[in-house]
Amino acid sequence: METKQTRSTLSVRDETKPFILIGAVIVGILLNRLIGMGAGWLIWVVQLGVFFVIFAVMLPVEITDVSRAFRKVKPTAIALAINFVFIPLFIWAAGWLFLRQFPDVWAGVILYALTPCIGWYLIFTDLAEGDVAWGMALLPWNITLQILLMPLYLWFLVGKVLPLDLGALAVSILLYLVAPFVLAYIVQHVVIARRGREFFFGPVKKTLGEVKLWALVVVIVAMFASQSSLGIRDLGMVALIIGVLVLFFLVLFALALLIGKLAHLPYAENATLSFTTTARNSEAVIGVAVSAFPGHPLVYFAIILGPIVELPMLLVISRVLLALRSRLWPKAQSEQPAPVPTTGAS
Repeated sequence: METKQTRSTLSVRDETKPFILIGAVIVGILLNRLIGMGAGWLIWVVQLGVFFVIFAVMLPVEITDVSRAFRKVKPTAIALAINFVFIPLFIWAAGWLFLRQFPDVWAGVILYALTPCIGWYLIFTDLAEGDVAWGMALLPWNITLQILLMPLYLWFLVGKVLPLDLGALAVSILLYLVAPFVLAYIVQHVVIARRGREFFFGPVKKTLGEVKLWALVVVIVAMFASQSSLGIRDLGMVALIIGVLVLFFLVLFALALLIGKLAHLPYAENATLSFTTTARNSEAVIGVAVSAFPGHPLVYFAIILGPIVELPMLLVISRVLLALRSRLWPKAQSEQPAPVPTTGAS
């Protein structure tokens, strides 16, 4: 029987991540004000840093056993349909309703919502006592499908909002999604073959989580320091962006609950469904945004605001699920969710 003490909790790094990210944005804007256009060379820091961050996000994800998820055919089909059919259409429509007068912000919000999380959501799944084993089985599907479908999403959804060059799109996908994915796959298998799984998913993964966060901070600072500076009018749109993002999380959570109940999913599976369809993989699209939309800082700003809103929303969702469990799933008290390993991905 798993005790309360052995369950996952958010680390200090996870709890402070939103404040660290918004601090990085502020530092980058201040540097831009101080050094102006002389910071153009920082774009190389952005490009190299983004490649490393995406590589670090993908490295801990095992993609070999994609068949495990289909031992739970119904919930897996529901999760994939919501993530890769409903969400792209919904976020485009929400942007059209609230953000169409700000195309840069609209594009950024779409980009943020397109890629489901490949690790971060396992922490919250465990906090809500969901089915962590099934959540882990979804990881290879989430990462593979987001890479395969990203060109279509960018061309048919984001390309309707901001002008998009097909050549730049191809380069950004290859450089910031396919290449890190292939490199991460090779490195993971080499390290495991030489040092073993315990070493890779222990010290390597823990160190990777710390390095990844600070690499992302460097990327954000360099990104905003090297671009045209945001103005007061731009910063005034923060409330509007946050409002759309909060709407996104609320609608997706309500949808997961509704579909889960209609499909008669047990509590643990419904909890996992709630997090795999709300948590997003913002790091994976930052590189695409930088390459495909150079000189559009509001696109990056909207993407970076995503995880700042996401953390408190996922915490609220975990608390609401636990509060509703005894009412909506009276048999859930006897379920035994599997423990989750420490995860540094997001």
